[in-house]
Amino acid sequence: MSAPAQMAPAAPLLVASRLFGPLSVPPEDIIVMPKGMLGFAGERRFVLLPAAPEGIFWLQSVDDGALIFLLVDPFKFFPDYVVESAEIPEPGPDERVAVLSIVTLPHQRGGACTANLQGPVVIQFPERQARQVILTDQHYQTRHELDLRASLK
Repeated sequence: MSAPAQMAPAAPLLVASRLFGPLSVPPEDIIVMPKGMLGFAGERRFVLLPAAPEGIFWLQSVDDGALIFLLVDPFKFFPDYVVESAEIPEPGPDERVAVLSIVTLPHQRGGACTANLQGPVVIQFPERQARQVILTDQHYQTRHELDLRASLK
């Protein structure tokens, strides 16, 4: 009796990021958003890239090198932030759920960055499934001023 055949690991995908240049991404690092994001429903595959300092990330589209979102851990910047939604699953014993907010950078130098606390991106690990949820809490809007510069010092 012979040993079962080992499957070769899938080849990395080449992502042509306009911001970072060519990225070699292992297929198991791809995050799938079955419904896409608001305004970008056709974009469904992304890779999450940690940035410095801790709590800041880039969400790069795998299929459109020009589409990239800056995300932050909202709990780090907004300590009173509470996320309650039936669309956010309770993680199981081997799971982890990340809730991240999309950042809008200022159009003019010296302008304020804002974070979308109303429509966070929820990522389930290790499934690498994600969705953008809309919170109904009236306290949260799409543009909460955020001081990113302070976190970079």
